[in-house]
Amino acid sequence: MTTVLVAGSTGAVGSALVPQLKSAGFDVIPHVRPKTAERHPLGKDPAALICDLSDAPKLDAAMSRAQAVVCLVGTMRRRFAAGDTYESSDYQPVVDLVASAKRVAAPEPRRFVLLTALGARPGGGYLGWKYKAEEVVRQSGLPYAILRPSFLDSTHSGSQPSDGAQRKPPPLVDGALRLIGAVPGLRGFSDDVRVMPVEVLCRAIVRILHDRAPSASTLTGRQLWQAATL
Repeated sequence: MTTVLVAGSTGAVGSALVPQLKSAGFDVIPHVRPKTAERHPLGKDPAALICDLSDAPKLDAAMSRAQAVVCLVGTMRRRFAAGDTYESSDYQPVVDLVASAKRVAAPEPRRFVLLTALGARPGGGYLGWKYKAEEVVRQSGLPYAILRPSFLDSTHSGSQPSDGAQRKPPPLVDGALRLIGAVPGLRGFSDDVRVMPVEVLCRAIVRILHDRAPSASTLTGRQLWQAATL
């Protein structure tokens, strides 16, 4: 049975993914930050890894039991007042996880699944740091899948984000982006940019981990929708 370490397990995506993984037969090590553990149900999970990802000994101990890693960590500008930055929350955790996944011996390389964002590209700001995190994974030598969905909607996913904020797309966006798909030749583009329910994204992640494929791939909405329906 595959054991999956989920970083960012108390977010809008992670808190929906953990139960889906368990239902699919995976063992799960949910990572929970110490300041979140007391107020989130996953902080009481006996298998939870409660530490900062910069705590290498604790991370390595959990990594020794894992055959795959799913990294869902990230921040939003509204959290900057609490000390978060794109570098500290979207990039450095990926560095820490990749280093541990490579450092801790395993019978075969651990699979690494990273959630980033559509439009990640070299440069600064949110999308620039997402791209830098992607590059850490691409250069790691680990088998990986980088996921680039567009807008996410967690309102019907059963997620329990630790900050209480569900992911919601702007009003009317989904309808407009779906209409684009009716134009000949634009179905793939529409699937890349239209709103993706978090439960669909979670099904795609479960499928990717189950099939251990594709490898060394960057997947946008069109591939994620397909994976979720296989």
